[in-house]
Amino acid sequence: MPPTVRDKFRACLLAAVLGDVAGAPVEAESPAYIAATYRSIDDILAQKTIPEFTGPPWLVGHFTDDTQMTLCVAQWLLDDPSLSPELLLARLSAAHEPWRRYGPSTQSILRLYPHHKSHWRDLATVSFPHGSYGNGSVTRVAPIGLAFHNDLAKASRIAVESSRPTHAHPLACQAAALHAVAIATAVSQTHFDANQYLHRARATLTHFADLLQDTSPYTRALDAIEQGLAASASCAELSQTLGTGIAAFEAFPMALYCFLRHPYSFPDVLHQAIFIGGDTDTIASMAASLSAALLGTSAIPPHWLRSIHEEIHTPQAIQSLADRLFHKFAS
Repeated sequence: MPPTVRDKFRACLLAAVLGDVAGAPVEAESPAYIAATYRSIDDILAQKTIPEFTGPPWLVGHFTDDTQMTLCVAQWLLDDPSLSPELLLARLSAAHEPWRRYGPSTQSILRLYPHHKSHWRDLATVSFPHGSYGNGSVTRVAPIGLAFHNDLAKASRIAVESSRPTHAHPLACQAAALHAVAIATAVSQTHFDANQYLHRARATLTHFADLLQDTSPYTRALDAIEQGLAASASCAELSQTLGTGIAAFEAFPMALYCFLRHPYSFPDVLHQAIFIGGDTDTIASMAASLSAALLGTSAIPPHWLRSIHEEIHTPQAIQSLADRLFHKFAS
């Protein structure tokens, strides 16, 4: 029996957290290092701590800024009827915990906001004149794709609005829209069709091209994904073309390929997204959320969820949050 929409909401958010938690211990490591050090995701999650370059060791089982901001977006959707970008920024700033590995640009914005509320629109260009095109705003939009899974245009629009307070560059906004639309597609599909994801991604890009934005990084990435699927290229092979870095135009396409290449196996998606190296927590969070939004909670190994060690945002709390989103937007 296929998963219900409610189950897909739960699975998507749980998987986003799990991907972040599993990817965090090897973030920024090379594929060679990860393969030489760990045999599996179970090996990674079995660790207690991971040394950090600065500060105390990383506690395995905790999530990073990716999940912290995703939870803020979910609460924003639930509690703020106007869906004001400033209200999202206020929420992100209030929830900011520096130890969760925020990127320096985002961290600056969240620290500055309480002191410059009347100039909140300007904060996104403090570090970069045209805004950041990092992947921080892309990874947090899964709740938007869930909420508006029956309205792709609205999912795209709200995703862009959610990106602007911290990642105002068009390439970040485009990726946010692409991921939200991909999540919406996964929730809506009852039978997997890779072409539908690619078609909807290209249609989403058309909107931005009509605004005279440069969409070529994503057009090239989608071409490479289509060719990679046709050739049954491995995720490691395609990572040489797509990249695994912190730029939105590398991280999202790579996550999408991990999902499309292994559409029927959540463990394979998560394994590939982590063992290709690079920005593993973000890529794994996005890839896992897509996979689970299609396959449902039964696809997620329960013992992996038990590896999430958060006092407040437990798997049960995440599931409850997903239920609230479902009841507001889909029931």
